[in-house]
Amino acid sequence: MTIHQFNLQFNPEEDRIVFRLNTVNKQEFRFFFTRRFVKLLWPVLQQLLGNDLKRREPTKVHAAKEIVEFEREQVVSKANFTQKYSEEKMTYPLGEGGILVTRIQVKQAPQGDILCLHPSDGRGIEFMVNKAFLHPFCKLLEDAVAKAQWDMVLSSAARIQAQNIQPSNKVLH
Repeated sequence: MTIHQFNLQFNPEEDRIVFRLNTVNKQEFRFFFTRRFVKLLWPVLQQLLGNDLKRREPTKVHAAKEIVEFEREQVVSKANFTQKYSEEKMTYPLGEGGILVTRIQVKQAPQGDILCLHPSDGRGIEFMVNKAFLHPFCKLLEDAVAKAQWDMVLSSAARIQAQNIQPSNKVLH
């Protein structure tokens, strides 16, 4: 399966994030992410970014956080977030309604990691991930979570570390 486009949008009526993904073969998959699921998914995504770097640049693991953050800025700046999600006629292998995702699994393959998103029962989706997918996906997920007002801050480990280093204006006695 080759991914053509993906989209993440907050649905206030359902209080869920809708993840839509379509392929070059005109197939579309729709999934619902709850707040609880996003809390489980985010650390997995950060680990996948680290795994991708280790696979590509094993000698640079000592600077992984900085490199991943630099790559994020590069990839996100080149991503086209203004292109509308395709509403062409698609087939829906898992049905037109969204599937509530409750399970995450990562499988290792020689060419990279496979992210597996599954409901509690039934079929889900499994696809290869790399930095070209993960960085824009994380950006869209951060934006959707902010719009959801779930009182969650999704940050990469490098950005969390940088935020913690910043001096505080508080005076302690």
